[in-house]
Amino acid sequence: MLSSITQWFRSLLGNNKAATIGIFAFILVLCLLFNRCNAAEIDVFAGSSFGTEGTGAVLGLDYHQPVKANPGVDLYAGTELWGSTRYEGQYVFNNWDWHAGIEACKGKLCARIGPAYVQRVDAINGAHTNFNLGLLYEFTDRFRLNLGHISDAGTSNPNVGRQFLAVSYRLQ
Repeated sequence: MLSSITQWFRSLLGNNKAATIGIFAFILVLCLLFNRCNAAEIDVFAGSSFGTEGTGAVLGLDYHQPVKANPGVDLYAGTELWGSTRYEGQYVFNNWDWHAGIEACKGKLCARIGPAYVQRVDAINGAHTNFNLGLLYEFTDRFRLNLGHISDAGTSNPNVGRQFLAVSYRLQ
């Protein structure tokens, strides 16, 4: 069990062991410092990618700012680390994206759309610029189930795209 958790973390970064420990220690400290009450929302999430592009760890952080004139609507910006995976028999290195957009909620169900920028063009994402789509279900005021997808909507080749399922925790 501990070995698979360690492998999950190692697949996210291409750094040596000491640097990887340092990066995750920083992420932990950052999350602890964000964990306070405020008007805006900061979510941390972890899960796994799935689908034809294989499986790999996913770790992300999102900032949400409510739109005061429209309750239930947020603007968001964030980042995701995509763990390395195997696709069509080849190793695909870990990747990273920045994303932003608009999110609307009705009751416990939320949907989102916006642009995403992927660091590395690879066998899964054929362009740096992509779309991000998501569905979220709020179990409590702090926990959500997050289904996300990034792809370029067929504007470049390849256009496999990445998707993930993750548990999200609201830090503030």
